[in-house]
Amino acid sequence: MKEIAQKRFKLFSGLTLFFSLLVVLAGSLVKATGAGMGCPDWPKCYGYWVPPMDEKEVVWEPNHYYPQGVMVIYNNQLYVSRYEIEQHRDEFRDSEWEKYKKHDYAIYKPEHTIIEYLNRLCGAVLGIMAILMMFYSRVYRKEKPIIFWGSIITFIIILFEGYLGAKVVESNLQPLKISMHLYFAFLILIVIAFVRSKISEPLEIEEEKRKSIKKWLLASVILLCLQLVMGTNVRQTFDDLRLSGLVRESWVDESGWIFLLHRSFSLIYAAITGVTLYFLYELKVEHYATKWILILMILIISTGVIMGYFEVPQFARPMHLLLSSILLSYSCTLLFAMRSTSTQNS
Repeated sequence: MKEIAQKRFKLFSGLTLFFSLLVVLAGSLVKATGAGMGCPDWPKCYGYWVPPMDEKEVVWEPNHYYPQGVMVIYNNQLYVSRYEIEQHRDEFRDSEWEKYKKHDYAIYKPEHTIIEYLNRLCGAVLGIMAILMMFYSRVYRKEKPIIFWGSIITFIIILFEGYLGAKVVESNLQPLKISMHLYFAFLILIVIAFVRSKISEPLEIEEEKRKSIKKWLLASVILLCLQLVMGTNVRQTFDDLRLSGLVRESWVDESGWIFLLHRSFSLIYAAITGVTLYFLYELKVEHYATKWILILMILIISTGVIMGYFEVPQFARPMHLLLSSILLSYSCTLLFAMRSTSTQNS
């Protein structure tokens, strides 16, 4: 039974990591397509658990049936039905509807609704995987309690991430809340990498060399985190330029110093990470993450070049963020694997 529980923990912690990355991708697609308000309420969508695909369900019409609690657009305003409204109503009655007060966004685009709803579905599945990960972590409660408590912390952060998602919608996509939402997604990846590192053996490296290479790896991870923060600001700048009506071809030129800093800083990160990987190669350290870090770094630089020189194509931004998130996960996995053999049971 113990071995089965350990295998299931490994499975569900891996699935939690996978769906965390999927949520990052889905969120990036929402951002790149401007679909963040595709569902103007949370956790439902226009008051429905399954989002409406027909405009007739969203834009108020006479002689139409509306269940209690659903939302409609009337005179460019969002309203929520106070109770079940029968089909024989031929006019809009204020007594039956309450104006939605959390924001004033009242535009229905079915393609945006689909994208945002898929994002939420990924988040819901992530929550289920985190619950199962937490449940099966009980097998380590006495032997390796840090896995048990780490799994609980992971679930708590995911719950808070869902809360932030609701606040993003309620604020009508306030930039700071969007950025915080993304930062906590990165934190989830780091915590899961830490928890999963505890179920594997630390790398066998001479203690002095281990300490030295760990410093390089830590520097690489810190630089990557700084790049992710700057990248978040670049994405927000691009969104502001899109909303201002500027054509995509002028985004890079108009983004100013933040894009140039992000691009220049990537060279420093690539240099530090390249030196780190070289040292690992010289030490003959065998870990699956090393080759993936190199591959991902090359792919990320490639997507950055595509955005910089090919007018920020829509597919490049979600791909750039997804690859960066996977890189963060692998980098943290390798860093946490560098722990001392004397602490492997902690």
